[in-house]
Amino acid sequence: MHRSLKVLMLSLACLAAAAQARTLREAVQLAGPQDGYDKYVVLETGEIYTGGLQIGPSLVPFTGIFYGEEGYDLRIVGNGALLDLEGQRLCISYCNNRLDIDDCIVINGDIRYRGVNWIQYVGVPTGFVRHVTFYGPHDHGVKMMGAGTGITLERNLIVNAVDTGFEYIYTTGISSDWIPTGASVALSMQGGSPQVRENWSFHSSGHDNANFLRHFVFL
Repeated sequence: MHRSLKVLMLSLACLAAAAQARTLREAVQLAGPQDGYDKYVVLETGEIYTGGLQIGPSLVPFTGIFYGEEGYDLRIVGNGALLDLEGQRLCISYCNNRLDIDDCIVINGDIRYRGVNWIQYVGVPTGFVRHVTFYGPHDHGVKMMGAGTGITLERNLIVNAVDTGFEYIYTTGISSDWIPTGASVALSMQGGSPQVRENWSFHSSGHDNANFLRHFVFL
């Protein structure tokens, strides 16, 4: 087959796949409760799900005010599906709920657990990330901010986490060189101890791969 024809067929196949892609938010909205979860999502093998998702409220910098929807317990059964987060993230934040996800591929984004344990407000999520392959995740593969206790990371593969610059301090929204990106897994110094078992991290750059801080860090 002529090379130009092969390229055209591949391009058409990619366009067809993109046209059939569903958003992750749509899949969650359509899901119902099961096994104690508020939303029990079973993804389809080989399908592409696009865009990010936030569970729980956000924090307004400097104010201590939380806004947005309340959290809920979410289970994602991956079945080998591809999650293209498109530069966004799958995040559970400032709520006492669970995010459990396994058996899928995540690209162009990351998974985050964000919590606070203040006198006036306690919202610390829990959950697990198991058997997930991350390729080119933005910032980190998995990041915990003020969370850790009750979270399990097990047998995940994180490849080529992308350094996007310094992250922000969650209470101020100001970036800080104390919070670098580009590590496969970022754990919180204030969130307690997660269970981290048999995870693999790799960078195709030999220089980055030799740097421990591009694999597992405490922030």
